[in-house]
Amino acid sequence: MKKNNYIKSARQVINLEIKALEKLKKSLNNSFNDAVNQIVKCQSKVILCGVGKSGLIANKIAATLSSVGTPSFYLSASDSSHGDLGSISKKDILILISYSGQTNELKNVIQYANRNKILLIGIVSKKNSLLYEASDIKLLIPNVIEAGGIIPTSSTTATLALGDALAIAAMKQKKFDKIDFKKIH
Repeated sequence: MKKNNYIKSARQVINLEIKALEKLKKSLNNSFNDAVNQIVKCQSKVILCGVGKSGLIANKIAATLSSVGTPSFYLSASDSSHGDLGSISKKDILILISYSGQTNELKNVIQYANRNKILLIGIVSKKNSLLYEASDIKLLIPNVIEAGGIIPTSSTTATLALGDALAIAAMKQKKFDKIDFKKIH
C-alpha cells in the first residue's frame, strides 16, 4: 500500500492564507484607525456577532478583546432574533462579521443597531451588501482565494488577523500591560 504525503497540500493551503494576509495588510486604511478609536473610548461593551465560520471568528475576537481589557462578548445571530437583542445597550459597539454581508440572520441585528443608533462596525468583503451599507465603520476584507475552493479558509484567516490587530491596537492605546493582564487571568 502506498503511503500518502499531504505536505504539498498543506503548503498550498498555507500559501493561499499568506496571500490573503498580505492583501489584508495592504488594504488597511483610516477605517481601521476609526474602529480602534471607538473601541478604546467605548464606555460599555463590544459585542461581536456572525454566522457560521464568521461567528466562530467573532467569538474568538470577543475573547481576545476581553482578555486585554475591553469588555466584550459574542452574540449568536440566530438567538438575537429570539430576545437576545435585549443584551445590547445604546452605549455598546456592535461588530458584525459576514464575508458576503448579506447573511439573513444578521438583518435583525443590523436593523436593531440602526434603529437604536448603536455604533456598527462591519467586517465584510462585499461593498455592495446590506452590512457594508449599514455600517458606521466599514472594515473591508479583500477578496481572496479559499483553500479547497469551497469553504471559508483564507477569508477566516484574514478576518481573525484583523480582529487580533484591532485588539492589540486597542490594548496598546489603553496602555494595558502585563500587570493588567495578570489581574484578569
